[in-house]
Amino acid sequence: MSTPETATSQEEEMPDVEIDIDDLLDADSEEERALKLREALVDCHKPTEEFIKELLSRIRGMRKLSPPQKKTV
Repeated sequence: MSTPETATSQEEEMPDVEIDIDDLLDADSEEERALKLREALVDCHKPTEEFIKELLSRIRGMRKLSPPQKKTV
């Protein structure tokens, strides 16, 4: 069981990382996407390969959303 102090120290150890899904979708290949993710997670002290594989499998087949079209009346 973790104490609030332990939970806080674990949270402090985890860096804030922003991953731009649109940027990943713009990548030309799966390898380029994986490289971008590895670069974003370089400061993460925990293993990242499983996370990268899971995220890549989830975004496979997704398309970048286009901005909403204006309705013409």
